[in-house]
Amino acid sequence: MADLSQYQDFNNIGSWPLPGKIVFIIIAMLVVLGLGYYFDTSEQISELESKEKKEVQLLADYKREYEKAVNLDAYREQMAEMKETFKGLLEQLPKNTEIPGLLDEISYAASGAGVELLSHKYLNESKKAFYIEKPIEIVATGNYHQIADFVSRISKLPRIVTLHSFEITPASNESRRGTLSREQSEQLSFSVLAKTYRYESEEG
Repeated sequence: MADLSQYQDFNNIGSWPLPGKIVFIIIAMLVVLGLGYYFDTSEQISELESKEKKEVQLLADYKREYEKAVNLDAYREQMAEMKETFKGLLEQLPKNTEIPGLLDEISYAASGAGVELLSHKYLNESKKAFYIEKPIEIVATGNYHQIADFVSRISKLPRIVTLHSFEITPASNESRRGTLSREQSEQLSFSVLAKTYRYESEEG
């Protein structure tokens, strides 16, 4: 059995037996390596992991920018198409001088659908963010099919016209007395608010 008392003198390690010296050296090396890892290597590993994450992000950014560069011509073509489309939409906004002509087109639509216009008049304009809204109050008579045809014709006008606030009522209460024909009794009175639009820049 080894005499452990000979290993108690740490001031004179050189006199220890060889196995004890070897064990002490190994323990000392492990302690030094552990302290080195704790104070230096662990920090370097954390920094390396941070660099690796940044590298992944940079690669993703590069890939995204590369795809943009590769598709730049396609993007330019799409932008040109969007500009043309937007230009076409702008052309559907009438100028101030074109609004009377638009009223004629609404009258033609009513005539073509067999709808009888009783009255139509301008209401006050309303300024929005980048355009001016011009409302037109329309009162007319017609049957269901004629009204539907009128709405369809309005939707096909070359200028933007939207219809709001429909109100439909029987054309006359006399239909209950039997004094009107069937065709006349099917007539309806309807009012609708038509709105057209123009740019506020056209005001000048």
